[in-house]
Amino acid sequence: MESALLNAFVNAALPLFADAAAPAADAPQNPGGGPFNLVMMVFFVLIAIYLLFILPAKSRDKQAQKLVDSIKINDRVLTTSGIIGTVYSMDRQAGEIVLRVDESNNVKMRFALSSIYFVYNKEAAEKGKDESKDKDKGAKK
Repeated sequence: MESALLNAFVNAALPLFADAAAPAADAPQNPGGGPFNLVMMVFFVLIAIYLLFILPAKSRDKQAQKLVDSIKINDRVLTTSGIIGTVYSMDRQAGEIVLRVDESNNVKMRFALSSIYFVYNKEAAEKGKDESKDKDKGAKK
């Protein structure tokens, strides 16, 4: 989708940057192309900034919020600092989460809720195992 929009942007903006055909000898020279071309170039640059930076950032934020909303007690999670632990408790309003990182010594650490990078989902892991078994069976035939 983004590549199609980018191609449309390039095709629309290309005439603005291309050299005009040679003007007639009696026509006045206007190297800048006038104020309209300047406004159009600024417009296309703003569109490009939106498509390349703002739109992907919005989708990453939505995905991160969806991840944080899916966290439950006793889920295994990975933090942005690389610590793997089990969710012991959460305070969504304060934005804090307590992870049990060592089962034998009952060591707990407190993190910001936004520092959760990945949630190890048991159902997805089992589904992945089932799919890999199906692929192996298909390869053996």
